[in-house]
Amino acid sequence: MKFHLRSIAGSLLCLLIAMDVAAASATAKATDAVQAREQIAPIVDRALRSNPEMAASEAAIQAAEERLSGAGLPLNNPELEAGAERTDINTYRLGISQTIDWYGKRNALEQVARQQLVQARLEYAALALEKSRELLDAIGRISTLQETLRLSVERASLLTRFSKLAVRRHAAGDLPRADLQLARLSVAEAQMQVARVRAELIQARSDFERLSGFSPSEMPPLPPVAESSSPPDESTVRPEQHPQVRAALAAARVARQQIASVDRGRKADPTVGLAGGREGGEKLIGLSLSLPLQVRNDFESDVRAARAEALRAERLARQAHLELKARLSSARERHRIISAAWRAWTETGQASLRKRLKLLETLWKAGEISSSDYLLQLQQTLDTRITGNELRGDLWSAWVEKIAASGTLNEWLKASE
Repeated sequence: MKFHLRSIAGSLLCLLIAMDVAAASATAKATDAVQAREQIAPIVDRALRSNPEMAASEAAIQAAEERLSGAGLPLNNPELEAGAERTDINTYRLGISQTIDWYGKRNALEQVARQQLVQARLEYAALALEKSRELLDAIGRISTLQETLRLSVERASLLTRFSKLAVRRHAAGDLPRADLQLARLSVAEAQMQVARVRAELIQARSDFERLSGFSPSEMPPLPPVAESSSPPDESTVRPEQHPQVRAALAAARVARQQIASVDRGRKADPTVGLAGGREGGEKLIGLSLSLPLQVRNDFESDVRAARAEALRAERLARQAHLELKARLSSARERHRIISAAWRAWTETGQASLRKRLKLLETLWKAGEISSSDYLLQLQQTLDTRITGNELRGDLWSAWVEKIAASGTLNEWLKASE
C-alpha cells in the first residue's frame, strides 16, 4: 500500500511538472507573439505614413471637408448693377438683385457633401486595411525567405561536407565513382537553390520598398500564429462591417443623394431686384422679378442619369458584399487547412526531422546504408525542413488574409499600442 501511494504521488508530481512546463511554454509563446507584434506594428505604421496612395486618400478627405464647408454657405451671391445715360435727359441708375434658393438646392448639396466626406473616410480606412495586408504579406515573405536562405545555406554546407568525405572515400577505394558524381551534383544543386532564394529575397525586399518607400533591414521573426490569432475576434464579423463594403455602401448613398440634388438643381430659381436712380430731375424706384422659362430644356435627362448612377452604385455595393463574403469564407477555410497541417508538422514532423539527421549520419558512417541512399535521404530530409519553413510562411499569409477579410487586422496591429 505504501508503494502504491508513493507511485500515485510520484505520478501526480510528474503531471504537475508537465503542466507547469506546458504552461511556461504557452506563456513564452504568447510573450514572443506580443514582442513580435510590437516590432512589426511600427514598421507597418511607418510604411503607411510614407505611402503616396495613403497621402492621396488623406488629401481626398481634406477636399471633401472643404466641399462640405463650402456647401453650407449661401448658394447665390447678390448682383450689383449700375448704369448711366447722357442725352437730353441725364439718367442714372443703381440696383441690386438676388437669386433666391427657392427649392432648397443648398441643403441638397450639403447633404451630398456630407455623404461624400463619409465615403472618403471609409475609403481611407479600406485602403489602409488593404495596404496593411500587403505590407504584412511582404514582411512574412521576407522573413520566410530569410529563414529559407539560412536553411538552404546549411543544406549546401552539409552536402559540401559530405562531398569532401566522399572524395576521400573514393580515393581510398571505399566509394564508387557514380556516388562521388552524385555527391558533386547534389552540391551544385544546393548552390543553385541558394542563389535562387537570394534572388527571391532581393525581389521581396524590392516589393516591400515599393509599398513602404524605404528599404527594409532584417525583418523581425514572425509571431507564433496560434497565439497571434487570439487578439482579434473575427468569428462574429459580418461582411457588411468590412471597410471596403461600407465604402461601397457610402458611395451608393452619395449617388442616391445626388438624385435629389440634381432634381432640385434643374429647377429655375426666381431673381428679385431693387433699383433706384434719377432721370432728369425726377427720382426713380423700380422692382423687378425674373424667372427662366424652361420650355426648350427641362433637364429631366440629368435626373434620369443620376438615377441610373445610383442604381449602378447600389449594384456595385451588392457585388462588393458578395465578393467579401466569398473572400472571408475562403480565407477561413484556407487558414483552417493550413493550420491543421502546421499543427501536425510541429507536433511530429520537426522532432522526427532532427532525430533523422543524426540517425542518417550514424548509419552511413557505420556502413548500414549506402552513400547514394544516405545522400538521397539526407536531401529529402533537408528539403522537408525547407518545406516546413515555407508552410509556416503559408500559414502566416493565410492568417493575415483571414483577419484582413474580416476587417480585424488593424485591431491586431493596434493591440501593441
